[in-house]
Amino acid sequence: MTIFFSCGHRNNNSESKIDTIDNPSVDTFSTQPINKQIYLDNNCSYDNQVSSLGIGLIIAPSKFEIYNDSLLSDKIASWDMYEDESKMNLCSKFFKPDYGIMHFVCIAKSEKAYKVLVNFSDIKYLPKTKNYEFKTWDEYISQSFGIRRLTNDNGDISKKITLRIKPVDNSDTLASPLGLELFCPMEIKGDWIKVRYDCFYNDENNSYEGEPCHNYIDKCKNPLTGWLRWRQENHLLIDIFLMP
Repeated sequence: MTIFFSCGHRNNNSESKIDTIDNPSVDTFSTQPINKQIYLDNNCSYDNQVSSLGIGLIIAPSKFEIYNDSLLSDKIASWDMYEDESKMNLCSKFFKPDYGIMHFVCIAKSEKAYKVLVNFSDIKYLPKTKNYEFKTWDEYISQSFGIRRLTNDNGDISKKITLRIKPVDNSDTLASPLGLELFCPMEIKGDWIKVRYDCFYNDENNSYEGEPCHNYIDKCKNPLTGWLRWRQENHLLIDIFLMP
């Protein structure tokens, strides 16, 4: 499980403060490909493993077209996410069409098309028009509502992902406060993100709930600040909050 839609509303149940889409692979925090069979049964998860994280992501519009070739002469389909979800027979990296979310990993782009991954490693193409938005991973993460370390279905944080003083694996570690966590991404350097702990996230009456973390993170007094590794090869190590 990597990306979430909402910082949500506070819940007394520690299992979930946010509206999440579960990915069973998180139970063991596996970094092995977990969805190779997706294109056999069309059972897309919200976050689907891919063979490469590419150069960024393509944010498809709610009505979009997808092709087999870079010249856009061999159309696979024209889909409306809100009406054609049951007809979609491929998985984007982040897949939740009933929320208007189909975000494809982009591995190359030309004057006319974006070369994208579906179903782990299959190559397809999206038209390069103003309706299809390209974002680098830096932009995608930095413009989010916040991030956290990978968690499993019980809300347990992966022991393999540690907050560190410096963006290197052998740097000293930092302990996070107890409770549910949200970090605000401040700077991205290669595979690492400098983050600040959201001191308001566990408040019963959080006046900033639903706002992007950059709107208020400076109001935290002496916030815990450190570095998280956000990817390892072709695997994301963080959950990203996309919507309020």
